[in-house]
Amino acid sequence: MNDHNQQQLTVREMVRAHAYPVLAAVSSLSLLSIAVLLIPQAVKTDRYNRCVDAQIAMRVAINTDGNTHPGKMNYLKAIEHCEGF
Repeated sequence: MNDHNQQQLTVREMVRAHAYPVLAAVSSLSLLSIAVLLIPQAVKTDRYNRCVDAQIAMRVAINTDGNTHPGKMNYLKAIEHCEGF
């Protein structure tokens, strides 16, 4: 803004001079708020994954058929347990 010393800026020039910093600040704040709002979902998903892993390990220790792939009985029972059914 050194090129506008001692001059009154028009509205158009003010918008052009300040639009980019304002939009950059809004963008940064929205990105930060989205990241903060996703933390509870990440915690829930991590706990769910740990529950499924623990259930599969427990069921494999009891039933050693090796049915731990998705769609097999040990896996399905672990999912059912962790979902609360």
